[in-house]
Amino acid sequence: MRRSSARNCRSRRDISATRIAASIGGLVAVSTLMAAAVGAQAGASAATSADRCDTSALGRLKTLSDPQRQLVALRPRQTTVRAINDRSMPRRTPARRNRAFQRHVWRVKAVILRDRLKGDGDVQMILVAGHSYVHAELPAPTCIPRIARARVAMVASRRRFEQGCGVATREWKEQGAVAYVSGVGFWDRPNQDPGHAKNYAELHPVTSIKFLAGCDAEPRGGG
Repeated sequence: MRRSSARNCRSRRDISATRIAASIGGLVAVSTLMAAAVGAQAGASAATSADRCDTSALGRLKTLSDPQRQLVALRPRQTTVRAINDRSMPRRTPARRNRAFQRHVWRVKAVILRDRLKGDGDVQMILVAGHSYVHAELPAPTCIPRIARARVAMVASRRRFEQGCGVATREWKEQGAVAYVSGVGFWDRPNQDPGHAKNYAELHPVTSIKFLAGCDAEPRGGG
């Protein structure tokens, strides 16, 4: 009788051990599958981000990678948001650098009113000074070709903005920081985006940001 009871106990222990091992094996398998799924999702997101890059003629102007990029004078010229708005609007949106505005980096002092992340990965900022508005945009580093001029400056400006003001999302985020913003002159297509210049002029791409007030995470001496 005692031998029978001992055998039954060993049998139950063996069954329990088998079940525990199976459970552990199942958990490991599930964890492995979840990790693989997360990795695949991250890879897909990165690929999708790259696929969204604007490679059109206008897109190349936005990243200083167009065939006429050497015509751009990179030393910033001081101007105002109002002066940018007062420029004559082209009849057609130029896809080449055939206007003086597109061949210079312009520097303005303005309030960064708000920002958001656009579908092509750019961070779109609304700048305001007095009663005038203008867009300034920071390209996604993954969308800036190696051949682009001022590539290091563009990437550094995007990083500086995100470190100081936070990573942009698809929703508009209020900022209110005062800064010097430098960027290449660009003529955008007429659109309904809030805060655009009345002539659809932009600073795109941004090549420098120096915060004067707000976004306190910005290192001193930047811009």
